[in-house]
Amino acid sequence: MKSVLSYIFGWCFIIMCVVFSVKTTALNPNFYIPKYEQIHLAKDIGVSKKDLNQSIRLLLDYLDDKRDDINGKITWYGYKQPTFNEKEKKHMVDVKKLYQNTLYVAKVSFLVFILIFLYFYFNEKTNLFAYLSKGFLMAIASFIVALIFFGFWIFTDFTSFWTWFHTIFFSNQLWLLDPNTDFMICMLPESI
Repeated sequence: MKSVLSYIFGWCFIIMCVVFSVKTTALNPNFYIPKYEQIHLAKDIGVSKKDLNQSIRLLLDYLDDKRDDINGKITWYGYKQPTFNEKEKKHMVDVKKLYQNTLYVAKVSFLVFILIFLYFYFNEKTNLFAYLSKGFLMAIASFIVALIFFGFWIFTDFTSFWTWFHTIFFSNQLWLLDPNTDFMICMLPESI
């Protein structure tokens, strides 16, 4: 039982670190904007830098629950239009729900992390560090195996991984975006 609890403790720590690292990086426009500049994305996809930068802010603020919608306007290849079409908006409802659920899992992990720590603190004070270290090392070993597997898959066939990910987490086909009609796929190319 103590080994299982310490292993769960380790996984809770990993989940918190991964989720909050993604939150601070992937939901930060300053992660994307320099990359856009570096690959000259605005010019390549037919929008102004201002429209591109506002679009990513709009999207990230929506995911982070700082706004209720992703309604905006851009000029794409000379035509003024809504930033995102109805299909993209519906897909982002699903993405936001997935992201918000992930944050919930991280918060629950934090609570479980604290509770397990307190259990060992009050019941195994002399072996606290030994138990928690062992559990953390077992969890990190499992995590590294998973990272190697998924990393190799992503490196060798990103499209296959991306398709698998979307079929696992989304029950519809809204994620199949067309670069001719869906701006979102253009502003988030595979290189990003």
